[in-house]
Amino acid sequence: MSGSAETVISTDEGIFLIRDALADTLADQRAAALATRIPGHRGGRMLGAAGTVLQVRCAHQFSRPSVRIELVGARPQPSGGPWQWEQPVGLTVLSGRIAVDTGDELVLPLTIVPGRYSVLVGHTGREQLLEAATRVAAQTLHAGPDETHQAWSSLSGIEKYVIRCRPST
Repeated sequence: MSGSAETVISTDEGIFLIRDALADTLADQRAAALATRIPGHRGGRMLGAAGTVLQVRCAHQFSRPSVRIELVGARPQPSGGPWQWEQPVGLTVLSGRIAVDTGDELVLPLTIVPGRYSVLVGHTGREQLLEAATRVAAQTLHAGPDETHQAWSSLSGIEKYVIRCRPST
């Protein structure tokens, strides 16, 4: 089993999901959202996983990150380069299809063998996006809608994620 897909996505308030594309995941979406919460804090953890859902919180509410999903047969290992790696989490796939849920649509659908997966998430560009978003927010404070949209769109792909999935043993 191997394969990959990559694209720049829109997010729903800076959140996207990796989830079973055909299963009813509503209860797991709620549980994954709860898993990202830190009591007494306004922010939260970057990742939350529950059953058929992995939730990712981006660096900013207007993030448009590049997301790459990789299906690997071997144990996913952190690789070199600019990536910062999170602890592996579990994901259950019942239907044989996973996708990125942007809040508006499912993108990057991949066929995958039903079962339990170990998922390793790497990221880069979070700090750079926050710095750029601060600049864009200041620059567009009194700008028109077209200029504002263009300025925020220029940040697309600064923040990047790689999601490596392998069957659990």
